[in-house]
Amino acid sequence: MSIVKPFLIFMGFVLIFLASPPALAKSLQFDIADDYVEITTGFTGTTLSMIGHRHGAGDIVMILEGPARSTVVRRKSQVLGAWLNRDSLRFENVPSYYDFAMSVDDASSLMGDKKLKDHHIGLEALRHSPEGDEQDSERVKSFQDALLRYKQSHELFPKKAGTIEFLSDDFFRVDFHLPAHVPAGDYIVRAFLISGGKVVVEDTQSLRVGLTGFSSQIYEFSHERGFFYGLVCVLIACFAGWLSNVIVRRN
Repeated sequence: MSIVKPFLIFMGFVLIFLASPPALAKSLQFDIADDYVEITTGFTGTTLSMIGHRHGAGDIVMILEGPARSTVVRRKSQVLGAWLNRDSLRFENVPSYYDFAMSVDDASSLMGDKKLKDHHIGLEALRHSPEGDEQDSERVKSFQDALLRYKQSHELFPKKAGTIEFLSDDFFRVDFHLPAHVPAGDYIVRAFLISGGKVVVEDTQSLRVGLTGFSSQIYEFSHERGFFYGLVCVLIACFAGWLSNVIVRRN
């Protein structure tokens, strides 16, 4: 099924562009193999495939971005032999998931650093400014680095750009990997056709990553009844500790 659907999308693009005059064809367009990803109890991650077409010369950038959230980064310090949270910074509008692919090896060859950041292209664009008027640039950079490392270690940010596979001179394919713990929410897919240091065309589509089944019920219960959810977690932990102690004594 995962092979058939992208193939049908590709053939659909072929028929559309053969039937349409070149003057009427868009400079860049793409389609998503599946615009809804279900997270079930046994979800182990998935690969999201997209197939597109460009009309004319230019470099291509594809970005998959999850819902933005406020994120607090904390730094621990040792106090009297114990590790405690001693410092923190809050970053606003940090994407819960981010991945990108390019038809070039280096993002700096596309356009200037400011334009890259404005369009959220590349890892440097993920260095968000902290909340408030923080003046210590070294302190800000250390927290930005920590945030990037954390996201990358959980496969929520990439360590480098993905590749765009060209099926022909104009047709291309991009694959994004969604890990098992990918956050639920509304995602945005953006495609750029870049030429001469400028964005010639930008196309945007959306997709939904949603919880289904028992996972969805737990998620809703934890958010709607946080106190009782915490109480249940404590009771389960106490029961597990008691049960393991009983087993050890019997052995």
